[in-house]
Amino acid sequence: MDSSPEDWAAAHPPLPPSDSPEVVFIIPLISRARAYDWAVVQHHLAATLASLRAQTSPRWRALVCCQDQPDSIAFDGQVTFLPFGTPDAVTPETVTTFDNVAKKELMLRYLAANHGGDGYLFQLDADDLLHPGLVAHIAADNNGAGYWIERGYMLDLRSGALAYMGPKSWRFPWAHSFIRECGSSSALRFDFRQGDACLTPIRNRGKHVEVPARMARYGMTMAPVPFPAALYLVGHGENMRQRRGKLRGKELYLRRNRILPKTATRIRTEFGLPELFPS
Repeated sequence: MDSSPEDWAAAHPPLPPSDSPEVVFIIPLISRARAYDWAVVQHHLAATLASLRAQTSPRWRALVCCQDQPDSIAFDGQVTFLPFGTPDAVTPETVTTFDNVAKKELMLRYLAANHGGDGYLFQLDADDLLHPGLVAHIAADNNGAGYWIERGYMLDLRSGALAYMGPKSWRFPWAHSFIRECGSSSALRFDFRQGDACLTPIRNRGKHVEVPARMARYGMTMAPVPFPAALYLVGHGENMRQRRGKLRGKELYLRRNRILPKTATRIRTEFGLPELFPS
């Protein structure tokens, strides 16, 4: 019988964080067979990785896992491709599903076998973008418990509209926190200096909106990132929510929480959107 999170925490008292934590991004990628447009998938993966390469701190690495190695991506010592050996059999019943759970497990096993230190694991969708200061903040603050993204933005690639995501306010009474809407929203503590037991909380993280509460039960009180740290991209045709015909709620959110043009221009520059998505 599995122990409770509280029992796990009692059995695994944490070591103080090291002086050199690393942020590891794991990116499960949809297969060529399942993609509607493989070129679009590769294009958005390239933008996601470019937002990592634009980080002001070098303390990160990324793992990309898929049946098919993207031919438009430069893999190197910082961005690693892990081939997923299970062929993707696409049927009408499976076209709106994604084998990301198995791919994430493969990346976790690879990390356990190849990383002997500590840091923070960030599950990143292959079509979301991060603020260039996110890794620097995590590495410098290094709280030994983890981080979650409270504030960010939603970007509709069809219209170019930007919407605020974060706590409700008089300006945005209909807003939702970023972590409620987007899975690319938390950096979970790992520490292989004590073996691979640190993967238990990560494997049991639950839904993305539940992560801070779930990790607190494992003895890790995560902190919100104190600035708008990510862009959630919708409307490019490869979102699972869009595939399932559930984009209408995002369209309503964009209308209710739209950011005014002057502020939107500043945000686009801050996240490097003119370079990532040139007109």
